[in-house]
Amino acid sequence: MPESESEMQNPASDRGLLRELFEVWNPLGLEGIFVLLRGYIDESYNEHVFTLSCLNAKGKTWDEFSRLWKITLNTWNRKLQAQGRPTLSRYHTTDCSNFKREFRDWSKEEQREFFIDLVKVFSRHPMDAVSVSVNLDEFHRIIPEARRIAKPDFPTFLYGMTVKLLMGRIADRYCIERPDTKITLVQEACQYSANALDAFTQALNDPGFEHRECFVSFASATPTACIPLQAADLLAYEFFKDSMRAINPRDRRASLEALMDLDTVGGRSQFMSADAILSLKYALQLSGNLVV
Repeated sequence: MPESESEMQNPASDRGLLRELFEVWNPLGLEGIFVLLRGYIDESYNEHVFTLSCLNAKGKTWDEFSRLWKITLNTWNRKLQAQGRPTLSRYHTTDCSNFKREFRDWSKEEQREFFIDLVKVFSRHPMDAVSVSVNLDEFHRIIPEARRIAKPDFPTFLYGMTVKLLMGRIADRYCIERPDTKITLVQEACQYSANALDAFTQALNDPGFEHRECFVSFASATPTACIPLQAADLLAYEFFKDSMRAINPRDRRASLEALMDLDTVGGRSQFMSADAILSLKYALQLSGNLVV
């Protein structure tokens, strides 16, 4: 669990971009001593499973993490440039895992070595991941009307719903023990960014959400400008692939094992199968609709 820290101090320091952006994401101007977490959100999915994951750490951790992550990318780009090969604009897990786009000419050995270098960055920084995965096959079996009546459409509803579920899991993990926790969330910018912000706002306005005061702000950014989102992308993909084992049984991926074996990385992943989705259906019925 990250330790207490005071408010970020100088937004125009040598690591200016992240700090300046954090000031934008901290509109309340929070002061004092409290547990301050910054969480980075990304999704990974196919037609069977939808995963939304949040990678959390304290602000100072993210500054140093981003610096070393960038050094790792630059080191690899110098190697690629020396070989006359395309350089990387960012780390993208799906592309790297499937040898697509900027990784299309990579070898399996290069892919493995690159991942090992990224794991070394994780190994030097304490952080924690929270993830929610929905079995979409079971969801549509138990709530078949969702495709028809979810507004404005099912994908938008799904994204907003999982944002709220993820916030609940984040609160359970950090805020019960430390109600002074303050959490800022940053999501990778996508077509559902506005809906995700709406879901965040609805959660904060829900009197039934006991720990809503722990959440400070929600923003979107691109992974090239905001390096922690690249790490969040990696964890979201790994949790997604792990959840897929419920659909297609197989051994856990060695890459996830390597991350979870680190003393610096903790995590909790929830896979919503039939029983959990049935409970969710009752909650949606009580709310009166499937509108997010």
